Amino acid sequence: MKIYLASPFFHQEEITMYEEAIRILRGQGLNVFVPREHTIPNAWDLPNNIWGENVFAVDYLAITQCDVVAVLNFGMYSDSGTAWECGAAYALGKKVVNILCGCDDTEYSIMMVNGTNTTVDLDTFRKEWFANIVENIGKEKNEKISQKHFLERRNSSAE
Repeated sequence: MKIYLASPFFHQEEITMYEEAIRILRGQGLNVFVPREHTIPNAWDLPNNIWGENVFAVDYLAITQCDVVAVLNFGMYSDSGTAWECGAAYALGKKVVNILCGCDDTEYSIMMVNGTNTTVDLDTFRKEWFANIVENIGKEKNEKISQKHFLERRNSSAE
C-alpha cells in the first residue's frame, strides 16, 4: 500500500507528530511518500516560482500514484497546502484518512472533514494498523465530526 502523508510541518508540534506518523506507518511496513524528504535539485538557485512549480509537480505526481492519503489535521486553519493535498486526493478518487491531532471536535474545517473518507483520532491512529483503518472505509459513516457541530456553534453566536 502506497501512502502519501499530508501534513503541515512548520511548528514543532506538527514536526513531532509528522515524524511520529512516519515511524508508525513505516513501522507497519507501508510505503510512505513524505513530501519533506524530497528535495528539488538546485532549489536554492531557482526563482521561487520555478521552485514552487517543481514542488507542486512532485507532490501532485505522488498523490496520483498513491493508494491512500493520510492527512494530519491540526485544526480549522491547519495549513493551506495540507488542505489542498486532501482536496486533490479526494477529487482524484483516492482514499483519504483524516487524522485529528488534538483539537476540540468543533475546531476542524467541515471542508477537510467532508473531503475525506474516514476520520480517526490520534489515539486510534497510534493503536490500530493503518491497513485496518483503510479497510474499514465505507463500512461506517464519517461522523467523527459533523456539520451539525458547526451549525450549532454558528447559530449560537448569531443570537
